[in-house]
Amino acid sequence: MSLWISIPLLALVAIIQIVLLPQVAIFGYKPDLALALVVAWAMLAPVGEAAVWGFIIGIFLDLASGLPFGMHALALTTLGWLIGWGQTTFFRGNLLAPPVALVLATLAHHVILLGILALINWQIDWAAYLLRVTLPTALLNALVMPALFFPLQRVARWLRPQMEF
Repeated sequence: MSLWISIPLLALVAIIQIVLLPQVAIFGYKPDLALALVVAWAMLAPVGEAAVWGFIIGIFLDLASGLPFGMHALALTTLGWLIGWGQTTFFRGNLLAPPVALVLATLAHHVILLGILALINWQIDWAAYLLRVTLPTALLNALVMPALFFPLQRVARWLRPQMEF
């Protein structure tokens, strides 16, 4: 997808993630729409395209977060690349793959972010965070993934009719 279309779309998703989703949190938890979008696109687009999306939306999220700049961009770029790399081997045609991939990506995303914070001497209670934040977020993300993945799959089919999904 052209960057002329991708960048405004990703900016909109970042705004929704930052402004709207905290208002509709379920028991204090909100889905990670940015991560879900990067994972879904990594499973549908050519290898590397989701990494670019991860970098762009990560920069938007970094601009609005109080965390060290570049953390989200690094994590989302890495996950976009890794999942895009494994798309043809593991994900194509498997109905359970999108939610399972997003659960694993949520775990990896949080571990990357916490790892960066630990490297710069932030005190992290890993077990508490992973159990109280990461696990519920991963489950919520898995529930949201089909609502995002299947419309994106139609967009991918429209953009690349020659590819098999």
